Order: sequence, then structure tokens, then C-alpha cells
Amino acid sequence: MKVVKGRANAVLIGVAVLFTVAVALKYIYPDHWLASMLLTVAEASLAGGVADWFAVTALFRRPLGFPYHTALIPRNRERIIEGLADAVEDDFLSKQSIKARLAEAKLVDKLIEQTGNSNIRPVIRQVIDRLLVEAAKTIDPEAVARYAERVFKLVLKRQPVAPHIAAAAYWALTQGKGWELYHAIVEEIARLVREPKTREAIFLYLEQLKQKTANKNWLSSVITVFMENIDGINLQDAADALQQELAAAVDELRDKDHPMGKWFQKELAAMAARLETPEWEYAAERWKEGLIGRLDLGGPLTALTQTVLGALGRSDGEGDEQAAVYREYIVDWLAGQVEGYWERFKTSDTMRSQAEEYLKVLLAKIVDHEHHLIGRVAGRALNKLTNDDLNRFIEDKVGEDLEWIRINGVIVGGLAGLGLSLFLKFVYQPYVVPGVRTLFQ
Repeated sequence: MKVVKGRANAVLIGVAVLFTVAVALKYIYPDHWLASMLLTVAEASLAGGVADWFAVTALFRRPLGFPYHTALIPRNRERIIEGLADAVEDDFLSKQSIKARLAEAKLVDKLIEQTGNSNIRPVIRQVIDRLLVEAAKTIDPEAVARYAERVFKLVLKRQPVAPHIAAAAYWALTQGKGWELYHAIVEEIARLVREPKTREAIFLYLEQLKQKTANKNWLSSVITVFMENIDGINLQDAADALQQELAAAVDELRDKDHPMGKWFQKELAAMAARLETPEWEYAAERWKEGLIGRLDLGGPLTALTQTVLGALGRSDGEGDEQAAVYREYIVDWLAGQVEGYWERFKTSDTMRSQAEEYLKVLLAKIVDHEHHLIGRVAGRALNKLTNDDLNRFIEDKVGEDLEWIRINGVIVGGLAGLGLSLFLKFVYQPYVVPGVRTLFQ
């Protein structure tokens, strides 16, 4: 555009020089018709060039400071921008044209072609890693814990517990685990019996028994008080003795030949059989529902979620090495899953056709609902331009044609002057008043 603009200015300057030469020749040869013709042609060319220069310049700015009906584009900025935005939205990028291009395009094939010659695993890993970091920083651990607890309890409620208990019992019996289970129960009982709180419980029970006996009648009360005064009743010693006797009795249960162990093995087998009956299934379900209702997993799940999200949300170089290893493992596993699915997708014509159809339907809906954004975006982009920027923008697009208008104005003006000179010389014969000299005499 700058080349053509320079050429148009050069042509206008050349015509101005030619006009100066023509004026000089006319002055030197006032009666020569060729000098008169050259002056007419130069006048017409110069007038046409100046007029077109003024007209073209008046579109963008005020030529020579002339204020009337000049700088048309800056003065009509809003209408021009609105018109350009409407043209982009309704003509250049109309709904019909976009949908027609979408219908012809092979979106999935283009996507596969773009990724076919490159290793997408690093890209996938980078995207997954970034998504994990962003997700870990935005997810609420308490919300995740509440949702996980609901899901976990819902799964437990839908899962019948009686068959699993029966299967575990049968497995324990066939694997000889019944005795181990019995021994574990006995050991736990022995540990509980020897704890101080067990002795306190025994003492409290004896105290309540003493009060109950003393309150039966006046005679029982008198005897109880008399026995306490002569130290005939010592509840502390009695509690110690009962705890020791209870511990000794529990220790006897450790013997494999003890009748209680044999009874436990027998009852375990019987329980496994009874669990398959409707009554026991109903009882097991009621027990399970009660346990689920009392189960509170919010705190542990929240702590677990915070730990996991904290490890995943750390940037490179942060955190301990173990968390980084877990994170890398998760990223590698997810990347492998995505890459494997992508390979299956590329080789499946059905999946590709479904994806192609889905993408086109989705994009068509987006075009229908959001097409107005095209004009809005174009309008906003143009509104950011200053008046000088808008002038340069339009000049860059159509400036070459405008400068050719200037050149054509010089040429057409010259041809018009030449035609007029020839007409006056060879066709038009004016009446000459004696003593008066005409232009072409």
C-alpha cells in the first residue's frame, strides 16, 4: 500500500510539474494551439488528481484542515464499527457458512492426523499433572469426605452381609482358623479382666449389692452395719479376690481341651449354617444397619482426603519424596489409561463416527446459541482501536484501491482535458468577433 501511495503522490507531483511547464510554454507561445492543448490537459489532470486526493484524504482525516464533511471515518466511527461487526457476524461468519464448513470437515480425522506423528504421552502427562494441581487446590476435603462417606455407606447398605459372614465362618472352619479366632477372643477377654477398670466395675457391683441387701429390711441393715464395723465385710478385698478368680477362670479357657473351646467350634459351624436362613439374614441386616448408622467416617476420611490432596497439590520441588513418588505414580497411571483409550479410539470406526457426530452436534449447538458473540468480539476488538489505528486498519485493507483512484483521477482528468481540447480545435468552430482573439487562434 505504501508503494502505491508513493506512486500516486509521484504522479500528482509530476502533473503539477507538467502544469508548470505548460504554463511556461503557453506564456512563450501564446498563439500555438499545442501549447494551449498541453495546458488544458495539465489543468484537467491536476484538477482531477487534487480533487481525488482531497476526496480520499477526507475519508480518514481533514485535508489542509478543511472542517466540513471531512474525516468521515473517525466521525462515523460507531456506525462503521457496528457495520463491520454485523458484516463479520452475518456475512463472513454467518451461521449457515460455519455449519456448512463443519458439515464438510472431518474433525476427528484432523485431530488424529495432528497427533499421529507425535508422542502424545508427555503432553497427556503435563495436562494431567496440571489438572491434578488445580483440582487439589480447589477441592474441599470436607465435601469430598461427606460424599465418600455417603457412597461408602450406600454401598454397604446395598451389599448383603449375611452371606459374607457365613462364607468367612466356613473359610475359618475349613482353614482351621476357628481355634485362632477363639484364642484371640480369650486373649482379649483376659486382657480386659486384668485391667484396673474391671476391678472398679466389680467393686461398684458389690457396693450396689450391699446397698440392695441392706435396704431389704431393718434386720438386714443392722447386720450389714455390724459386719462392716467388725471388718467382716471388706469390699476392696472382695473385689480383688473376684478379679483374680475371674482371671484364673479365663486362663483356663486357653486350654484346647477346654469344653468352652469345643463348644465355640461347634457353635461357629452352627452359626455359619444359621446365617443362611431368612431369620438370621434379617437379623444380620438389622445389625449391619445399626452399625452403619453409628459409624462416623467423616473425620478419618477428611484427614485422608487432606493428605492426598496436599500431596497432589504441591508444585515441583515441594513436599517429601514419598508424596512425589505417589503423585508420579498417579500421573503415570492416568496417562497410561488415557493413552490406551486413545489408541483404541483411533482403531475403532464406531467410536470415531460417534465422536465425529457428537462433536458436530455440539459445535452446531454452540453456533446456534453463541453466534452473536462473533459480532460482539469483533466490535470489542475494533472499539479498542484509536481513530488513527482505525484509519490505518482500513487503509491497510482498501488503501491500495483508494490510491489507484487518485492515479485514475489524474489519468481520467488528463484524457478529459485532451478530449475537450481536440473538440474545441477540430469540431467546435466559434464565431469570431473581429478584433477579438480566441484561445485557439
